[in-house]
Amino acid sequence: MIEARELTKRYGDKTVVDHLSSPVKPAEVTGFLGPNGAGKSTTMRVIIGLDSPTAGSVTVNGRSYARHAAPLHEIGTLLEAKSVHPGRTAVNHLMALAHTHGIPRRRVDEAIELAGLTSVAGKRLGAFSLGMGQRLGVAAALLGAPAIVMLDEPVNGLDPEGVFPVRPMLENLA
Repeated sequence: MIEARELTKRYGDKTVVDHLSSPVKPAEVTGFLGPNGAGKSTTMRVIIGLDSPTAGSVTVNGRSYARHAAPLHEIGTLLEAKSVHPGRTAVNHLMALAHTHGIPRRRVDEAIELAGLTSVAGKRLGAFSLGMGQRLGVAAALLGAPAIVMLDEPVNGLDPEGVFPVRPMLENLA
């Protein structure tokens, strides 16, 4: 469960998230809706500790994200699919994540298959299209078999063929 308590984030004099209090309960699909700049991505960044809250707090399964020994087992996230080393292959990228969290190789193969990347698993990430990068981000989010999956614009850049399997995959995860 994710629980925000009076979560506030300001950048200078601009308030991006204003006193957000809400639980996100297990087995629920929850969406953030709003225009660009409404604070959706910022809230997600604060949840996983990429940004610090100005006030309030947020916990993942009862503690801050940073206090989990292997956070990929708690919450899988896709925030910026382009945050990868272009010289690595998809398998190498996921293996690096797996090693730091005690995740076995078989789970890397499962995540690649779940994201539909089996045919390009050995391809260098610098040659990936935007859609393939998004699918790699989904694979990384699923890698630790977490109870919580948080995806920021998961179908951004996917062609219609790539979008089609996303909804059933998310429904199955829930």
